[in-house]
Amino acid sequence: MRLAKPHIDIGLFTTDIDAHTRFWGETAGLRLDHRLELGIEGIVQHRYDAHDSVIKVNHHPGPLAALPPTGYVGLTIARDGAPAWSGQHPGGDSVHLVPPGTDGVVGIGVTVATPDPERMMAFYTHAMEFEQVGDRSVRCGDSLLFVVEGAGGTPAETFIGPNFRYLTVQIFDADAACAQIAARGGAVVQEPITLGDVARYAFVSDPDGNWIEISARFSLPGVARPSAQ
Repeated sequence: MRLAKPHIDIGLFTTDIDAHTRFWGETAGLRLDHRLELGIEGIVQHRYDAHDSVIKVNHHPGPLAALPPTGYVGLTIARDGAPAWSGQHPGGDSVHLVPPGTDGVVGIGVTVATPDPERMMAFYTHAMEFEQVGDRSVRCGDSLLFVVEGAGGTPAETFIGPNFRYLTVQIFDADAACAQIAARGGAVVQEPITLGDVARYAFVSDPDGNWIEISARFSLPGVARPSAQ
């Protein structure tokens, strides 16, 4: 997969933005880059920078649908000059702050639980074309995904729900990338659409139903705006 940005992002949803603001800004020590109105259900995205990966903290103004957890069960962030720390963000997902290089993490690492690790690894290495770097780990740019055996996610009709919900991969052409992923066996769960002057994006899902955003963000070098949609 041809990447427009050599880092993955991860998105979560919350109704308690105050608690998340304190956690990501103070406990995790991340910088809030900016806020973005998504134009969906009044959601405002608070974008925290983690070594050029974005932790997308999406503030939902009303109750969130009680969806089952996804398979995205943990986030590891490299942090220099501070002690290692392990705990949970306010919604309850695991977060680990580690010295750079711990388990190969130099930016971020996401842990994905699944009842079938071999099937999940095949999806990431074949359909998504990520680089395999271990028996159960893959790399996308400088970001790592760790595949562990566990309950995993379940298919859902929406990516809007509590806590970690989706990954984002930045590419140059959302339409072409989705077609290529589908041709390699991936499932497109939301066809490409355009978000104003921000991006053209779509979603695919892994074999357990976890959502992955395929995004062509117009501010990234080399990403062309669609001429007409």
